[in-house]
Amino acid sequence: MSLADIQASDPIWRSMEIVAMFLALLTPVIMVYLAVRFSRSLKRMTEKQWSNQKIVEKRLEIYDKMVPKLNDLYCFYCYIGNWNEISPMGVLRIKKELDKDMNIYTSLFSEDLSKKYAGFKQLCFVSMSGWEQDEKIKSYYELRQQNNADWKDGWIQYFDTNNVVEAIKIKERYDELIEAFKEDLITFHTGDYPGNSGPDT
Repeated sequence: MSLADIQASDPIWRSMEIVAMFLALLTPVIMVYLAVRFSRSLKRMTEKQWSNQKIVEKRLEIYDKMVPKLNDLYCFYCYIGNWNEISPMGVLRIKKELDKDMNIYTSLFSEDLSKKYAGFKQLCFVSMSGWEQDEKIKSYYELRQQNNADWKDGWIQYFDTNNVVEAIKIKERYDELIEAFKEDLITFHTGDYPGNSGPDT
């Protein structure tokens, strides 16, 4: 019996031929599937990197906008730098601007930064209830009265001298807040940024 006859009559041989043909047909399909999956994964990684970069850039923009104002409050309360050039009305205006910025951009930052901002603000201001009630500045006014050439006695009503916090505590909270800003700029773990839709599928 010839080799051809053996091959034709042997069912095992025929089965191996069928398997070989099936694998030959399946291999290109598998390669295409893997290529598509790799392409999609690469695209998702690129999109995430782009999203991360854009959010970091926005955070840096907000940092540059808010930190000088925070520094003015720090100087005002700790009697350093340009503290005697900042009026009580200016302090209250800065506070409102910072509150607005935090409300608008809070979703771009970590919860820790929001808590640090609230803690710093709590040391600096007394929030009054009621539509016609103004917030008050937790500070003494005598030195400001003496060192501000544009001082107006009507500003005294904006001070709360019963709940004044030591300058060292103001500095500690300020430093913690600035550090939280820095952490949000340099720390960007997967899943920690707004807009992430969850794990890849």
